[in-house]
Amino acid sequence: MHSTDSNTVPWVARKWKSVRVTSALQGLVSGGGSWYDDELVRIERTGRYIAGTWTPEEGEGGPVLAGDASWVHLIGQVGVVALRAASPVTLPERREVLLNFLEMWAQTPFVDPDHRFRLGRLEGEGSFTVRDEHGSAFARWLPARKDRPYLEALPPGCVRPPHHELRYIEDCHRGWGSRDQLRRLVSLIRERGPMPWDPAAVVELSDAAGTSRPAAALILAGNPGAGSYYVPYLDADERAALGFKAAELESGREELGVLREGGRMALLADVLPEDPADLWEPGGLGRVAARTAEAWNARHGKRPRPPERTWQAALALGTRIPATDLCHLFLDPERAPLPPGFYLRAWPSCPDRYRELCTIWDVMGFPDADSLVDAVFTGLPWAYADLPAGDPVRNGAPEVVRVLRKVLARGDSPAGVLRTGVTEAGVLEGRTVSWRWDWLTDGTCDRMMARIIAADLPPGRYESDPRACVPDLVEEVAQTLDLPEDPAALYLQLLTLAVPSDRNVRRWNGWTPARHKQAAARLVERGLVVEDKRPRAGRGVFLPGPWAHAAKPLPPMECGKARLLGARLAGAGEDRKVMHLPGLPGTLPELFTEAWRSSRETEGQGD
Repeated sequence: MHSTDSNTVPWVARKWKSVRVTSALQGLVSGGGSWYDDELVRIERTGRYIAGTWTPEEGEGGPVLAGDASWVHLIGQVGVVALRAASPVTLPERREVLLNFLEMWAQTPFVDPDHRFRLGRLEGEGSFTVRDEHGSAFARWLPARKDRPYLEALPPGCVRPPHHELRYIEDCHRGWGSRDQLRRLVSLIRERGPMPWDPAAVVELSDAAGTSRPAAALILAGNPGAGSYYVPYLDADERAALGFKAAELESGREELGVLREGGRMALLADVLPEDPADLWEPGGLGRVAARTAEAWNARHGKRPRPPERTWQAALALGTRIPATDLCHLFLDPERAPLPPGFYLRAWPSCPDRYRELCTIWDVMGFPDADSLVDAVFTGLPWAYADLPAGDPVRNGAPEVVRVLRKVLARGDSPAGVLRTGVTEAGVLEGRTVSWRWDWLTDGTCDRMMARIIAADLPPGRYESDPRACVPDLVEEVAQTLDLPEDPAALYLQLLTLAVPSDRNVRRWNGWTPARHKQAAARLVERGLVVEDKRPRAGRGVFLPGPWAHAAKPLPPMECGKARLLGARLAGAGEDRKVMHLPGLPGTLPELFTEAWRSSRETEGQGD
């Protein structure tokens, strides 16, 4: 037990394993392999050394910055730890570590407003600890990183002479987390349990900041992104508390990858109430959400938020950038921010020519930008065909094309911008570049974008519903085959669309399961389709004829349809497999018409 004040309750130094500490502080501290057991004791001892209440015995070394010294960034920003400790999403065993950490922190000079703390980096190698008339200074040499973090603790009125090896230094933020606030929060949590969770606060933050709802939930849980050593990232109990599925929360975590450790701390440093008891009052988390939205928008700018249904559709698309970033690309094409993974471009050690890269268009043509290029060319036909008329993401597609063409015209090699690597399905780079270039220049893209601009579809209707985009053709099919309108429309969709799953068809057509089932039964009765169960098809009726399997993310489909859609097939017989699906080779009115014409020709040949 130690105390910096005889009038305070002493901190109880519990024996925490290093993995318990780093797991509880995941996303806030780094360098899991650099932490040893009982590191909280070492942090507390550093505080007593700064305060002058502990002096090493002769032969005993002074304090060394614990772990990899990443914890020093919590100075003035410990509010993020407090929020996580109060959250009902935090696992009880991690909450105990966090509470013990906050109890320790409350007894150190790190919460003393009279002390001035500065953080920086030193050149050279070697660790040291100094305490003199200028205060205290610490450096830790991390050989694996070739890094040397530096901490200064300056009592009132003291100024430490500039260190000759100093690379840079900055004053620590002074935010929420006074001694009294920390002790009161810990006491309230121990007395009342964690604060109440409020799903309405999640919606408020999501709408105000433009984040997805899973990302907003993670932020309000004090867990805005995480390191890979936190396994599992969220367990079943945590997911249940947040109210989201595993895939949704993983996408939210990826979305928050734009935040590094320092960004996570800075975002939540000052969002807790002056009196921590407000967290347990009605609307308490909503008030935290409002302050968090203000902090987010000040750092990242407010971004437009897609409709929830559109975000869910983007999530199902499975692009290599988060669903929210894909939607933002279409909602604000000119200023689409860099998604997670490109933060290295902004590091001070990067070459000057990389420092001002702010949007995805600035990195088009870079060797590691294939995930962005893939997202653009996956997203354009998706927005056109799979989102309803009037959807703001769909409406942004023509502007995405305009900006993309501007990028291609600025001197970059089109092959460089449109490139992709060899995929697991064996798609060659040259073939993909050629398709992308042809799609942009042969009029196909222009005709799709013209369909969006013309706004011929009624609001809320889908281009993938032939009753909306080619009603005359539906009538022709119905008359020719002596079918009602619903089976005629479904037949066109089965003839044409790559993924006419039951879920998709009902969404596009606005059908109930019973109405869909009735339409399918009529087609089966007429012998136009067959009933079957096939892996990853998501439907129970199929066109007669050979079938092509596929590995994710490509969809399996009827071989005849694959040729219509320009897919490349490999193998023969039951081993046929879709190897490449370039996207829509025409507008859906064109493809519906061609599919119907081909089916009539095939039937005539059969006769």
